[in-house]
Amino acid sequence: MKTKVLIALIALSMTVAGCSSPGSDSENSANTTETINQPVTVEEVAALGDITLDVWADAGEENTMKILIPQYEAMYPNVKVNLTIKGFDDLMSTVVPALAGEGAPDVAQGNQGYGVDGALVKAGLIRKLTDVATAYNWSSIYNSGDFGQFSWSEDGSQYGSGELFGMSPVAEFVGVFYNKKKLAKLGISVPTSFDEFAAALETAKKAGETPIVLGNSDQWPATHVFGLIQGAFTPASDTKDFITGAPGSSFVSTTNETALNTLRDWIKKGYFTKGYDGVSADDATAKFAAGDGVFYMGGTWFAGTIGEGLGDDAGFIANPAAGSGKRAGTGSYGLGWHISSKTDALSASVAFLAMIMDAEFAQSLASLNRIPSAKTPLEASSSLLKDMQNAGASMFADSGLTFYLDWATDTMYDVYTSKLQEFMAGRIDASAMMQAIQDNWTKFQESRSN
Repeated sequence: MKTKVLIALIALSMTVAGCSSPGSDSENSANTTETINQPVTVEEVAALGDITLDVWADAGEENTMKILIPQYEAMYPNVKVNLTIKGFDDLMSTVVPALAGEGAPDVAQGNQGYGVDGALVKAGLIRKLTDVATAYNWSSIYNSGDFGQFSWSEDGSQYGSGELFGMSPVAEFVGVFYNKKKLAKLGISVPTSFDEFAAALETAKKAGETPIVLGNSDQWPATHVFGLIQGAFTPASDTKDFITGAPGSSFVSTTNETALNTLRDWIKKGYFTKGYDGVSADDATAKFAAGDGVFYMGGTWFAGTIGEGLGDDAGFIANPAAGSGKRAGTGSYGLGWHISSKTDALSASVAFLAMIMDAEFAQSLASLNRIPSAKTPLEASSSLLKDMQNAGASMFADSGLTFYLDWATDTMYDVYTSKLQEFMAGRIDASAMMQAIQDNWTKFQESRSN
């Protein structure tokens, strides 16, 4: 399980000059100027001779790499992949200096938002992938409405539009797990709208059940719960504009106020686990997997634990839609893959990304209980995975992945989690909560323009 925590913005004032790619007459980096006009061929990679491709990946990619790398090395036998696996926190704290230093990896994962990808773009450490996306027609395979999470102005000052600098073949998003046996016992149908979901919570509470299992001792789980409620009222485009720093964006809105007050209302009605601030996310997940409660508002990364515990009684739906009919909620594609601007194996690096992004590889990802973001038919190993695939398809169709609010600034995570906890405890009201988020955002935007 990965928590989308924004790492503090890494200040890099250096100008990085890359190495020339094979066959280039320029002493400067050809990787940022050479255009990929068509898919890389086996012959182009073979022309590099026997090489080693250095790849850095998050620990969550280990099983995926066990499938991908043998296929890659079989197709490109002159390339040996040297894989470095790092835990999430370790990767986030080392990938920027690693790509800035000598012996930088050719391909590496980063993280959306200003903290990591913004630093990589600003320092010129990763190559634009707009041409690669065009050459491989990624817009026909993936929802182009979600490309903004990997898009930047070339100087790294503006997030959410411009050139594409990364891509991921999987999605991780927050939805609603449910206990099928409990719903049947209570006579509750699977909710198809937000109103139906709210009614189901009330029915569960009256029956003596815990409507929503929650553990918030780590503070971030409540942000995911709020993200779902927010998605029912606030258009996904508004939330994404705020997160990516679009001029004129504001967190202070009637829709966010409605979402916050809905959350407070649910707390007052006792819809959540008693003493949730003293329960960890892992313990809450284990409780739900053991049959406690009716619903669990959490990320797809909890499917392993919940599926193992509830078996065929585990179900999953995308965030129930409200009046707009659009499904929206916290989520994004997985950690982005990037190509170093200093690689001397550009064609091999592009081929590596192209293989993991290929629609044909999506079934391999699904076999690992991951949620492919490619628009392609998939077989599911369980009813729960099929539910998540369907939920993902509906979220992609509605462009409903709102990203993660802590991407918005380098300190938003701390402000967001602490203020939300205060709000849920009744120590501040919705106006104060929204203004604290807005003030943090405004201060950050002003610091970037100075």
